Amino acid sequence: MSNALKYTIRFTTYLLWALMIPGVAYLASLDFKISVALVGGIVGLGVVALCLLNFKLGYYIYITITLILPMLEKLYGTQISGGVVMDLLLLCTLAGSIFDQRKTGIKKIQWGKDPYLICTYLYILALMIQIANPYGANIFAWLFFMRVVLRAYIFLYLGLRVFSNREDVKTFFKYWLTICTLAAIYACIQQHYALLPFERAFAAKYPELFKTTIILAGIRIFSFMSDAAAFGIIMACNIVVIAILLTAKFATIGISRKLLLLVSLALHFLALGYSGTRTGYVMVPVGMMLFFLANMQKRNTILIAMGASLVALVILFGPFHGNPTIVRVRTAFLGKKQDASMDVRDENRHKVQPYIYSHPIGGGVMTTGVNSLKFHRGHQNANVQTDNGYLRAALETGWLGVLMLVAQFFFLIRMGVRNFFRLENELDKLFMIGIAAAIFEISLAQYTQEASTLIESSIMYNAFIAILLKMKYLYTLNA
Repeated sequence: MSNALKYTIRFTTYLLWALMIPGVAYLASLDFKISVALVGGIVGLGVVALCLLNFKLGYYIYITITLILPMLEKLYGTQISGGVVMDLLLLCTLAGSIFDQRKTGIKKIQWGKDPYLICTYLYILALMIQIANPYGANIFAWLFFMRVVLRAYIFLYLGLRVFSNREDVKTFFKYWLTICTLAAIYACIQQHYALLPFERAFAAKYPELFKTTIILAGIRIFSFMSDAAAFGIIMACNIVVIAILLTAKFATIGISRKLLLLVSLALHFLALGYSGTRTGYVMVPVGMMLFFLANMQKRNTILIAMGASLVALVILFGPFHGNPTIVRVRTAFLGKKQDASMDVRDENRHKVQPYIYSHPIGGGVMTTGVNSLKFHRGHQNANVQTDNGYLRAALETGWLGVLMLVAQFFFLIRMGVRNFFRLENELDKLFMIGIAAAIFEISLAQYTQEASTLIESSIMYNAFIAILLKMKYLYTLNA
């Protein structure tokens, strides 16, 4: 980007900020909402300028705004077109990365040979075919769906540009664990106050958005994110990553940072419990299992496994019967004789099995769940609540779609484990096995949630993929 353009953008930004002060003061006296919209517009222009000038900073701005946008909705008291905001920020950051000439090592990636990337191409091909699906072709539904898919892959591409060395990876984990720890703290505040006043007002105004949040056991805490399920999945993945980082030697991670990680781990555990996400409860031991298998020769690993098992036994069988959070955790592992939600899910799966067998290319995108009522009324799968990422893929994109989805998980986990054994730096190794364990967790969570496509968890998932790919081609193959 030329210096003239940089100076022009900076001058325009400063000028707009200077004009905002008297302008907002005058408009605020006329109408509060107009003043808020004006401030938002000016701040937005400043953010856009930052994304164009520094795409790495724009990457983190995009993540931050995406995570806190649901809370801004609740503060403002009305729904905001979040997709438009996300697309604008993402495109500005992409434009900034295109004009930026710094070396990022992205050319070292074997775009035509990497197994994960080949599966991704085939998955995109399966989605492209859906535009002509005779069982459920709707151009508007297809465009809406592909917009979300394209957004995820643009974010993945930006991650491949952002993570150009080890320091970039470390910076991301510092940022990610910090903002998620703040989310965990906010979740504890919500649990203490049973949601803040502006959140209760928003829930009263849009009760349909909180159908899965308010349950018999109480309120499922969602922090400043959009959904308790996405929040719980992120907390579960981070718990495993933090626990793995705590196994590092003191020469790699000092005692002061380990104490901070311990505090963060405790907050994450509390937040996961308050989220009421039973899938998240199961994800944690599954993720740790992969780490234990990769480190069975180490004494610390065995000691941690024994300690974690003891804590789990206390939670599952200890004399705690009045706490709704502990009761919900126990039902995730021990189950109940009568679980209405699981019974409904099993019944739905049995009903749609004949359809899956007779429709090898699926019934078309957006033909299940709530979206089907908007785009495909009258479709055989309309309003079928899959509650399962694999089942939705099988119903909408057929056998090829679900096979490519499973293959992507397999190659990502394999990549993470291989990077772990091939890298020599201890911190790099822990990052790799931590990411592999988190993706293993997400692959499991897909059975009960659409874990990899929820807005917030999708950000984490695609950032992790970008790190795996760059570490593979920068330090294990082309070093």
